[in-house]
Amino acid sequence: MKKTFFLSALLICCTIMTSFAQHFDQFFKDKTLRISYLHIGNATEETIQIDHFNEGGQWNGTRQYLIEPHNYGDLLLEVYDSLSNKLIFSRSYNCLFNEYRTTEPGQTQVASMEECINMPFPKNTVRLKFTTFDRKRNPSTLNISYFNPKETETSPMLKDYKTKNLHIGNKPEKAIDILFIPDGYAESDAKLMKADMKRFASYVMNCSPYKEMSKKVNIRYIEGYSEESGITQPQNNIYRKTLLNSTFNGLELDRYLICNGIWNMHEVADDAPYDVIVVICNTEKYGGAGFYNFYCTVYNHGDHPDYVIVHEMGHLIGGLADEYYTSEVTVQDFYPAGVEPVEPNLTTLVNFESKWVDQLESGTSIPTPPAKRGTPEYDKVGVYEGGGYVAKGVYRPSMHCTMHTIVYDDFCPVCKKALEEVLDYYSK
Repeated sequence: MKKTFFLSALLICCTIMTSFAQHFDQFFKDKTLRISYLHIGNATEETIQIDHFNEGGQWNGTRQYLIEPHNYGDLLLEVYDSLSNKLIFSRSYNCLFNEYRTTEPGQTQVASMEECINMPFPKNTVRLKFTTFDRKRNPSTLNISYFNPKETETSPMLKDYKTKNLHIGNKPEKAIDILFIPDGYAESDAKLMKADMKRFASYVMNCSPYKEMSKKVNIRYIEGYSEESGITQPQNNIYRKTLLNSTFNGLELDRYLICNGIWNMHEVADDAPYDVIVVICNTEKYGGAGFYNFYCTVYNHGDHPDYVIVHEMGHLIGGLADEYYTSEVTVQDFYPAGVEPVEPNLTTLVNFESKWVDQLESGTSIPTPPAKRGTPEYDKVGVYEGGGYVAKGVYRPSMHCTMHTIVYDDFCPVCKKALEEVLDYYSK
């Protein structure tokens, strides 16, 4: 009986996998299409203006699951076959623009920001639909466009930079491909850059769950140099000419380290297989940033760069939220009352059943009283008040976690599970 059940389940699984593989071959070529556009607006209005398309090499993302299972992002690209109206690809992601909208300047001042997204190259005409979600998860359609591979103008992707391997667990379509791009490293910093890329790869691969799932992870880096050494710090009147134009003081927050040249960032990345990009910045100034399914930044020297890279990659790969609530931020009302956060590691108890309720021990109080360090309760999954930049009304799953405290390799069970699910997704 058990053997028969197993064989039946295996047959169903193989049938599903074959169906997805046929789905890719039916609608897509084994190439990449990059869409570059401007995201324009403020808190009350926004639009997307597609600027150009690029045609690149092999599609290195997953081919079995082209419809993203987790819509953690505040932007969603949906691709429909124009003849059958069938959804054939989707990708959810976060961007700086939607954070800008929640700042004080973003209430009135119009901003225009570069954004980019990759998808498999379609065989036939497709309809592209961009949807944005506000903090209450209300959707708004920003742009509907058509791409005809026979008529729409596309440019070839540039091939200018060497790619170096740091850790290879599997072939690109069977692993998440993490690409490091150095910024602020002049040619005189060549030895430092090489050492830093290896060091940061070790930070990732020595951290759970990456180390236990090493065969599902690839890490490479681009050998790219900047005209000048260092990173721009506008608040200190320091300006540097760098490969990606990274800068501190993003959204007027001193430690917020962002990349202003998103289109160029993807041009630089063209030579490598990549699903996500990590920008490693040559600076001793503490800082970083992370955007789900988009990119993250980290500084290379000083205190806690090991923590910063895995923390920011928690945003980038797992769609995880910040669990701290005492640090300075510029965003306002980021988690409105009465709305369940989309991120897997926060809840307002509006819909806690969709979160980590299955990871609670029987009898756990909801909310859970704070536990003291050194007690058995301190390490238990609970529902602890304080998270998402506010002390009241938002709850996190643990008293300690790399998304909450400056501690390396300390993801709580809830955050670890979220990361594991993503690594599994890319390896199928």
